[in-house]
Amino acid sequence: MTPFLAYKHHVMQEIGFQIVELEENTCHPVIRAEFPGLEDHWWIIDTGASKSVFDESLKDYYEEVLEDSVMATGLGKEMVETNSGTIPLFQLGGINFGALKVALVNFLHINTEYAKFSDKRIVGLIGSDFLYAHKAILDFDKKVISLIFY
Repeated sequence: MTPFLAYKHHVMQEIGFQIVELEENTCHPVIRAEFPGLEDHWWIIDTGASKSVFDESLKDYYEEVLEDSVMATGLGKEMVETNSGTIPLFQLGGINFGALKVALVNFLHINTEYAKFSDKRIVGLIGSDFLYAHKAILDFDKKVISLIFY
């Protein structure tokens, strides 16, 4: 992990990711989750998700925002009301990006599907809210994501 370039007095950092092939010609970029006590857990980098989403069963790693709920689609066929939470210390590649607001969803069905194709345990989706804010650039050839951190 080395600085990629300076961007208006901020540093863009490259962080490696892996590709998980779920079925032929179907894949997800995944990046290692960094939480104390969680080994070999992964985030899906999901440019199609408007908001970042986190597994509600991992209660030790977020603070629930009880009065704030959001409607989520894309995780199934119907609109689902979810609670919101904040991951107080969101890190990727050893970089602290500060707090990350997330929708909270049960990831049991996602991890059940992933287990058919991979040994990776998914903790959540890094959505376009985070990717846009940090000017993400995905390089699939090099398998790195470049992010600005402040």
